[in-house]
Amino acid sequence: MRQMNSGVKPNQRGAFTLIELLVVIAIIAVLMSLMVGAVQKVREAANNIQSSNNLRNIGLAVTNCATQNKGKLPPGFGSFRAGPSASAFVHLLPFLEQDIIHKEYMIQANTSPTGFLVAVNNAPFTKIFQANNDVSNTGSQPVTSYSLNNQVFGGSSVQTGGIPNPSMESFRHDKEFVNGASNSLLALERSAVCLSSGTQVAHRYAGTTDGATPTKIVGAFISFGPVPPTVTSIVPPNQVRPASNTADESSFQAFTTSGFYALMADSRVISVTANVQPNVFNAVTMVKTASPSALLGAWDD
Repeated sequence: MRQMNSGVKPNQRGAFTLIELLVVIAIIAVLMSLMVGAVQKVREAANNIQSSNNLRNIGLAVTNCATQNKGKLPPGFGSFRAGPSASAFVHLLPFLEQDIIHKEYMIQANTSPTGFLVAVNNAPFTKIFQANNDVSNTGSQPVTSYSLNNQVFGGSSVQTGGIPNPSMESFRHDKEFVNGASNSLLALERSAVCLSSGTQVAHRYAGTTDGATPTKIVGAFISFGPVPPTVTSIVPPNQVRPASNTADESSFQAFTTSGFYALMADSRVISVTANVQPNVFNAVTMVKTASPSALLGAWDD
């Protein structure tokens, strides 16, 4: 008896149903959301490593600079090794394999008695002073995402008399850390562009001219010191991962929710919680003052 033809080929399959398509789409959406979250975490981790490495390189540059100059370190802004006036960041450039930028600065700074003004304003962009996780950093300006301790790099305030004092005394890396190199703060992360009374302030690594007196250099934007007793929080809640154009010049910032990176004088880079107490912060910042061991221990806790 001949079998009747059903009209369906043996290997032919019906089309996906609507429910099956929706299930597949839902699965793909879930997988993509998981991947996006993972990618963001990986990117943030990479940015943290990049910033940490920048600080570590700055720390090694400080050590090498001191080793080659009888323990002396450059001022926040001034003359060093009988050269033209420059910021401490500029003086450290040769020890960061940035000799070309350093030479360009020095050539311009030597052109006239106030040549450093030209050099400051023409300082080129360099990534060594910029953190990828600093949202205020546009990636093109000659700014820095790091701030130096003005207790170590003296002369970081507004320079008086136009030209900075060439005879400014240099800090001694080998003698003046009362708490030791491991308990002395050199630098930390800070937003490259902040707001001060509603006005944008760019922390240029070479310094910047004072708007009121253009012949003066402001170095305070790239430095910090001990916080006053009235400060209750080193990093206020609104300065943890601040959005673009919301960083506050009067406080510190944390580029991640876990806190900020800090560079110690022994070239260690440590992660510091955003909730660090002001008295603990001051203990490692005031490098010429002996601090209680309990405070020093709390800093690296």
